[in-house]
Amino acid sequence: MALEAVRAIWGAVELVEPAVVGRGLLGHEPDDAVQGVMRILGARHLVQAAAVGLTGGRLHGAGGVVDLLHAGSMVALAAMDARRRRTASVSACVALTFAVAEFAAAARRRRVRGTLH
Repeated sequence: MALEAVRAIWGAVELVEPAVVGRGLLGHEPDDAVQGVMRILGARHLVQAAAVGLTGGRLHGAGGVVDLLHAGSMVALAAMDARRRRTASVSACVALTFAVAEFAAAARRRRVRGTLH
């Protein structure tokens, strides 16, 4: 449940204070368009944290896939838009970090369930 708590906090901060996240990760205040996208991503993180938490972790693998898709879209954006390259690259790194954590949590859950049966 720690992963869901971290994701929920991250999502809440992105949703409520995207400029703070932007300044912390990018070193400058993101423009309005980036802040709007960050708010959308923050809401997605909150929904994902709730979905995984409410299902007892059964959706960790699916959450990892969602994070990988997000990371892939950010890599594509970084390749196509030099102005957004740094922002997209940072977002891809955050998404990949969450993906690794989700897949690790899914693997732990499978191991624990395997020892219980």
